[in-house]
Amino acid sequence: MSETQPGVETDHALLHVICGSRTGNSLAAGRLAHEYATHLGIKSQLHDMKTIDPDQVAHIKNMLIAVSTHGEGDPPAVVEDFYNFMHSPDAPLMKGTRFSVLALGDSSYKDYCKTGHDFRKRLLELGSEEISPLVECDIDYEENAMNWVREAVASFENILPKTGIINEKEFAFEINKIETGSDGVYYAEVKDIQLLTSPDFLKRTFHLVLSVEKFASPFFPGDSFGIYAQNSRLLVDKLLKTLRFDGTHALIDGKSRKLLKEALISDYEITVITPVVVEKYAEIIQSSELTAFISDKSVLGLYCETSDVLDLVTDFPSGINPEDFVSILRKLNPRLYSVANSPQVFPDEVHFTVGLMEYEHKNRRHSGVCTTYFSDRINIGDTIPVFLEANENFRLTDEDSKPIIMIATGTGIAPFRGFLQYRDHKKVTGDNWLFFGDRHAESDFLYQNELEGYLEKGILTRLNTAFSRDQAEKVYVQHHMLENSNELFHWINDRNAEIYICGNKRTMGKDVRETLALIIANEGRLSPAKADEYLQNLRAEKRLKTDLY
Repeated sequence: MSETQPGVETDHALLHVICGSRTGNSLAAGRLAHEYATHLGIKSQLHDMKTIDPDQVAHIKNMLIAVSTHGEGDPPAVVEDFYNFMHSPDAPLMKGTRFSVLALGDSSYKDYCKTGHDFRKRLLELGSEEISPLVECDIDYEENAMNWVREAVASFENILPKTGIINEKEFAFEINKIETGSDGVYYAEVKDIQLLTSPDFLKRTFHLVLSVEKFASPFFPGDSFGIYAQNSRLLVDKLLKTLRFDGTHALIDGKSRKLLKEALISDYEITVITPVVVEKYAEIIQSSELTAFISDKSVLGLYCETSDVLDLVTDFPSGINPEDFVSILRKLNPRLYSVANSPQVFPDEVHFTVGLMEYEHKNRRHSGVCTTYFSDRINIGDTIPVFLEANENFRLTDEDSKPIIMIATGTGIAPFRGFLQYRDHKKVTGDNWLFFGDRHAESDFLYQNELEGYLEKGILTRLNTAFSRDQAEKVYVQHHMLENSNELFHWINDRNAEIYICGNKRTMGKDVRETLALIIANEGRLSPAKADEYLQNLRAEKRLKTDLY
């Protein structure tokens, strides 16, 4: 069976494999577990957390959970409903249920496997028995995921009857990755690239336009595209020189063979390091200095925030060989960018708002992988590989008369540009209120002319901007929300407005949600607990939607 099943079959001999994933990695691992169990003759059913009926959970007695974590410890949007149910008072007691959890995440974030740990903790609280230990996975998840499948399914093999047909052939332990784009990779031509911010300021943001004339899948503002970028050849050359490696050294992986330099350019993450990468490096080089350094987790965390792989091998030199070196590195993942236009207004095009990550550190310019790619290495007429990642949980309401509240910082403005283009094009009657914040009005008021034009036309009913560095005391979007708390609550409570939040999880996500809760508590005269319940109801009604990165 290759498709997930929405219903739950009541059978104490049945193994339920429940997956929760935005990118498909958890589903790929869950599918392997389901297929391996079926191969062993165990009756198995595969479920997606997005579609499973929570009321049926009480009937499950054997459970494998594979779930990813989004960013700083939050469940992915497609998992939220099931996650909230399992952590609510409505969750059933599950005494007699046996389970194991695979927790996936990205170790560039501190709590990168938190959602999986949350499920484990909650299932134990509800009386379940853990039959096989939780396994954590970083973005290079395949090996750990396959080991979890072997051990977890084997644990159930010892206690569940073989009710299916046992396959005598050897099982092929391979993760069949789920393609994030339904059409796979598409090569899009660069039509335009413009600097949105002032050249007089260090922080740079670009507007990128790609041609998608023959792209087969529909997409909408709120969706994202993944862009496959490559590392800077200059950075790779500096890394090879520091390590005294020969770039023509051949790396052999099974039947494949690749030159070291080309592998470092296209396959491995070198602009970002995580505690996991540093710990792997320390284990291989056996440096007493590095071992002492990583013992302080707070110091290690701060080091990883500002350092890259070149810093690591410079600060802690070693005689590591090329094979061991690449074994510590994470795979180079595509970068996701929100759609910043309405296809109805700009057919055959997709627009992005691209913030560059660049800073000076240790007398050297540090840049993100896409920063040098966009600013130095692509030109109009070039083609770049992309794929679509749809996000049905952050779509503009199809009720044209419904008011919407949009709250954005920085490049989080991208989907709202598309929302406003669509609402202007369709001549909808619903009111639109935008809160937007960044550092400096002179440089960072992204799409200023467009937004002020919408305000003059009446498409934007209200526009509140906050530029934090333009005055002695920093002002953020949440300050303007509080200043307008009465009217904001009126829109939410009396006019049934939908709320959309888009921006950086670390810098605005938590503060904006806490401010919303405070406004609801004050204006609605509710206790903090009741205000949180109100917010949860907004989520359940799909009237509070977030896209935080």
